[in-house]
Amino acid sequence: MTQALSEQSLTKLKRHLHNYQPQLEKALQAIQVLESANVESEDFAQALADLHVCATVLEPYSEGMVEAISQFTEEQPN
Repeated sequence: MTQALSEQSLTKLKRHLHNYQPQLEKALQAIQVLESANVESEDFAQALADLHVCATVLEPYSEGMVEAISQFTEEQPN
């Protein structure tokens, strides 16, 4: 395996992490609100809507992340 190939897969992995992290942070914030807010409150409803959006956005990012991790792992020496 060449160093260039490994660097290329690491760059791809970092790019996916960069795109994934902000949405993941938003999802975690929404989860915290859901855990503490009254179910009938506006905060709860908004957090649930926010989490739904994050989950929808994260789904394709997750697929790309899994692919990038797999590619990087396959290129690493045993």
